Amino acid sequence: MPQNKFILGITGITGSGTSTVAAILQKHGWHVISADKVAHDAIKKPQPAYVKITEAFGADILQPDEEIDRKALGALVFGNAEKLAMLESFIHPQVIAITHQQLQHHEKVVIDAPLLIESGMHKMCNAVWLVTAPDETRLQRIQSRDGLTREAALRRLQSRSSDEKLHQHTSLIIQNNADLATLQAVIERNLPVL
Repeated sequence: MPQNKFILGITGITGSGTSTVAAILQKHGWHVISADKVAHDAIKKPQPAYVKITEAFGADILQPDEEIDRKALGALVFGNAEKLAMLESFIHPQVIAITHQQLQHHEKVVIDAPLLIESGMHKMCNAVWLVTAPDETRLQRIQSRDGLTREAALRRLQSRSSDEKLHQHTSLIIQNNADLATLQAVIERNLPVL
């Protein structure tokens, strides 16, 4: 990694608010790579991950336009550790490769990745911030953001590592359980000095 480059990893269990943290950092001049967006692009037809996913999970997860229905796929894998691990094995290599490519073009980069640590991408980072929130808050955010039932949101929440398992890899833990102004103040106090 070039000496003038700083890569900040942002991670947290779904619904914690990592995207909100990344958006605040973007306003401070950081380039944001959203692993979720990269992953969504990676499962589009005819990407390699798309082919593997459709071969493994069948046509029931396809929309009429033959693109993958992410809600249908989520209903299939969340709550089933084996299927989730299989899905992640198809997607992670492509997300990591694309992220590596994008890192080359910017000096101050944020990698916003819910699975930053589980995928090993935290090893690319100079620092890692963990964003946390109470489970009830996360559930409400997931339901609101993804239009899911409480049960489906709970399955997503329970399919992830606990905050405690992620602590050992992080340099800062941000409690995202107040208002936006409070969150912004915490981020601004902890901005890396380059």
